[in-house]
Amino acid sequence: MSNNKTQLNINDSQGARPSGFVIDLRNKVKTETSRDLLSLQKKAERSKKELEKIEAKIQNKLQKRADREIKYLEKKANNFGPNLLDFGTKKPKARIKRNISWPSLALFSRPSSTRSSSACSSSKSSLLSWHFGKKKSLWERVSAEQAQIFAIASKFNFKSLKRIASSEKRAGDAETKVLWYRSISSFVFVLILLIVPLKLLSYFELLDLSKFENKILNSSELAMNNLMAATNSVTKMDLKSADVQFKDAGANFLAAQSELDKINDSLLSLAALSNNPKLKLAAESKKFIEAGAIASSLGRNLVLATDSLFSGGKENFSSALDHFTYYGGLAVTDSKNLKAELDKVNPKNLPPEYQDQFISISKQTALLSDNLEAFVNAGAKFKDFLGATQDKRYLLVFQNNSELRASGGFLGSYALVDIRNGKIRNLEVPGGGSYDTEGGMSVRVTAPKPLWLVNPLWHFWDANWWPNWPTTAKNLMWFYEKSDGPTVDGVISVTPTVVERLLEITGPIDLTKEYGLTIDANNFWDTTQKIVEQKNLAKTNPEAIIGVPATSTVIKSNLPIKQGLDVNSANKPKKIIGDLMAKILEVLPTKLNKDSLVQILSLTEDSLAEKQVLFYFNDPSLQAEVSKRNWAGEVKDTDRDYLMVVDTNIAGQKSDRKMVEKINHVSEVSNDGSIINTVTITRTHTGTKNEAMTGVRNVDWLRVYVPKGSALLSADGFRIPEAKYFHDKPDPSWQELPVLQAENHALVEETSGTKVYEEDNKTVFANWAMVDPGETETITLKYRLPFNFLDHTPENETWLTKINTFLNPDKADLIPYSFMVQKQPGAMPSDFTSRLSLPTEWPIFWRYPDNLSGLNGWQINDKLNSDKYWSIIIEKK
Repeated sequence: MSNNKTQLNINDSQGARPSGFVIDLRNKVKTETSRDLLSLQKKAERSKKELEKIEAKIQNKLQKRADREIKYLEKKANNFGPNLLDFGTKKPKARIKRNISWPSLALFSRPSSTRSSSACSSSKSSLLSWHFGKKKSLWERVSAEQAQIFAIASKFNFKSLKRIASSEKRAGDAETKVLWYRSISSFVFVLILLIVPLKLLSYFELLDLSKFENKILNSSELAMNNLMAATNSVTKMDLKSADVQFKDAGANFLAAQSELDKINDSLLSLAALSNNPKLKLAAESKKFIEAGAIASSLGRNLVLATDSLFSGGKENFSSALDHFTYYGGLAVTDSKNLKAELDKVNPKNLPPEYQDQFISISKQTALLSDNLEAFVNAGAKFKDFLGATQDKRYLLVFQNNSELRASGGFLGSYALVDIRNGKIRNLEVPGGGSYDTEGGMSVRVTAPKPLWLVNPLWHFWDANWWPNWPTTAKNLMWFYEKSDGPTVDGVISVTPTVVERLLEITGPIDLTKEYGLTIDANNFWDTTQKIVEQKNLAKTNPEAIIGVPATSTVIKSNLPIKQGLDVNSANKPKKIIGDLMAKILEVLPTKLNKDSLVQILSLTEDSLAEKQVLFYFNDPSLQAEVSKRNWAGEVKDTDRDYLMVVDTNIAGQKSDRKMVEKINHVSEVSNDGSIINTVTITRTHTGTKNEAMTGVRNVDWLRVYVPKGSALLSADGFRIPEAKYFHDKPDPSWQELPVLQAENHALVEETSGTKVYEEDNKTVFANWAMVDPGETETITLKYRLPFNFLDHTPENETWLTKINTFLNPDKADLIPYSFMVQKQPGAMPSDFTSRLSLPTEWPIFWRYPDNLSGLNGWQINDKLNSDKYWSIIIEKK
């Protein structure tokens, strides 16, 4: 045996493998066995008498051996009396001289429940039973065990193993022994006897199977316990304990893996060839244990990355982000390795009840790998965003979505924020709000024509004119600089919806010293709006402001806040915004803990998806990052159907808070592939007439963005304000910005007065829509799309069509079609429905998402709380 070990080196502690072992093994197991099977069977018959002689000799030897053992045990029992617990380690000299030792044969005689115990332990149990007066004699026990030994030994001819190793009967008998074992690790050890030719058994016997099993089972069980404990600690945000537990899990998985490394990979790979499902499962054992080690490392690095943000980051922000990026990068590597390891597992080798679950886990791991990498990369960019590398200055605008504008809402307030190394070192929130920029405006600019309803002169507070946030942000920066404001590194927008959600985390904000009140998520909007609009409400709804406080007292804050209260202190209606902002920014960092983490993440995710928060940066790398994550509020390009409905409230006060909008989209495709779309927009004013701030007519400049080149067929339901309400035309000397050229020179559909022009690679239909409190209006647009459904050329081939071509090379008649609808920034989610009607002879081959329904097309019922996308592939016969 020692020679075999030396030659094949299968049990080397370093896990070395013999050159060409797999080829040799497969050739000898498959080719040689099939070729010589008949010859071996004949030889087996001829050796029958020889086997009988060998069995007789073995029986005779074992009988004599048993006699000697009994005498020896009786002698030891008499000598040691009750102190027999130490006896099991003693070996008689006669036993050592034999080729077939008692323990090695006893190993084959044990069922699974006792197989892991040695024969010496069995001897101890027998002697103890005899010593304490058990009825059954020691000789009877030995005789019974001896009978088992004879039965097992009779099946093995150690001199003829090489000739009968490939016997199908013997292989089948060996595989039934798998039933003894109850875990993946146990299967690994018995593989040696189950699927490898028995002629190799001579060197496999060198492996201490019981020792391997115990080590791997114990290590694996400890590792799983550590992982479960670590997971529990993470849910409790006990990151220090989780760190230790993940570390221990990894060490135990590595210990189990080290033991498995001593078994040749070729043996495990052959396990998958067995018809026994347990053997197939055993073939995956090494992969699972390695995946476990990677998973524990992934968990630990994620904990360390997260912990770096919760400990030490307040004083040394840059260092905290560096640690986050470092450990996050290690976690990204782990996640990729975990994905690669799971990809090696063949789901068909798993029990059927676990196959779907494993496939789901594999998909989630792939998503984790991609998303985690993007998140960590964003962390590095976040460092630049918060001034860790150089000082940053941002223009923070508050867009009131109760008075909708194209990019979110009326821009009543703003702040100038200077950041250095993650800390706010200067915060300017003008008490007069956006109107404070009027005095510094150095140029005269003509406003977009719909704004002439309030003023033909364009100002900073009306500069958020477009739904495409990069366009609007650049325009805001231009107006701010022309209003004697400084150059900024970017523009960030938030709506009252975000503030309400933040107040759910911070809890009530105490402003009793300044205003005699406390503001929370429930009363925020109503209270602040009454304070801000106090002057106007005194004229229209004086009863609404009874008891509403006003103050010019400077708020006490740890932040370096400036509100310009020393200039025109009597006219600071937006002071409450700065006061509240300062308090929220003070309280919010104290809420960044284990109890609020999930809530904060949920708030952030919802606000970004709904475009309640928007970003624009001058830094191209930062801008690319937010654009990639769909945080930039961009009008997206698409080569098929598209829709975005944009409401702009002009002189309708805060009535959008009471508006409910439903959008219905219908696409009808003719047999020739031409497409006619009908979009119906139903707007209901749920307010009460003369109610403070919301009980007025909602006056809306409605824009509908559709695929570029679409032809308007009809437009109904629009209402245009009377001409007397519009201000005088602008002075001819005023500047007209080039960005408005397409809109100012739009074509006008004669019947409805609808403007038609192109913007952001889209065609825009624009007109007035008005609805009074308690009423409903319906606007209908019918238009022909500029492309044919059947159009499909290599020039406009998308990633989807490329996949179709790859999956279906012979299917030249597979035609993809898609539809994207974008949500207006800041708007409350609208009810959205869409129906695509196709000719009946065009069956649908593929759908995205999977739950997309409809027999001849699709039928969509959804909530427009984010941008949406649907797609199909049809098979035209």
